[in-house]
Amino acid sequence: MYNIVICDDEATIRNGLKSLIEKNGRNLRVAGTASNGFEACKVIGEIKPEVVLMDINMPGLNGLDVIQEMSPSLPFTKFIIISGYDEFQYAQKAVRLKAYDYLLKPIDKKNLFVVIENACNSCVKEKKVFADDLITKKPTLADKAVNFIYENYCDCGLTLGSIAKKLHVSESYLTRIIKKKTSMSFSGLLTKVRMEAAISLLMSDNSMTSLEISEKTGYKSQHYFCKVFKAYTGLTPTCYRKNHLGKE
Repeated sequence: MYNIVICDDEATIRNGLKSLIEKNGRNLRVAGTASNGFEACKVIGEIKPEVVLMDINMPGLNGLDVIQEMSPSLPFTKFIIISGYDEFQYAQKAVRLKAYDYLLKPIDKKNLFVVIENACNSCVKEKKVFADDLITKKPTLADKAVNFIYENYCDCGLTLGSIAKKLHVSESYLTRIIKKKTSMSFSGLLTKVRMEAAISLLMSDNSMTSLEISEKTGYKSQHYFCKVFKAYTGLTPTCYRKNHLGKE
């Protein structure tokens, strides 16, 4: 079922279009209507319809202003201009705003449904392409570097140099892309990942000692692990565990 919003300041036109669409028997539903530009923005933002039938001449914000306001946050919604204004300037601005189509009153009913169906199909295809792109999107080098850190933080031999060698890039370049990706240095990110893992182990298994946790999070020295942990959390591992258990 495709959702449609009708925006027109004339009640007879709104009701007429609503009745026409609902009686048509197609997979279309009028999910909302608006009589002015401000109301249009509110309704469109709440419903996020596949298609908006938009009059130009409305109080508050005109139809073109509404499209300009709402398009950035609703990239797949198709705006179809329905207006009695046939001046070139309106059609020109509608094209610049990437309105899907521009229909003049009086509306040809057959053409209206052809345009609406095409707009709905276009919306669905674009959403699918976007979803597929997210699924198949190849990770960037920065993504690979960060993922490698999360997957190998327990390796006490993990260094910037070892990751750079693994990814076949220079250490300076790897430093820059990690910084750009996470706003953190390599050492800062590695410490964050190790501390998050240490806190998780500390809280999930009361029998684990600081030595065991330090070994599982990539630290050769228990003393150094405790020093880093206190600098990161403000507490020693033992105090952190006691405070947490006390709160529970």
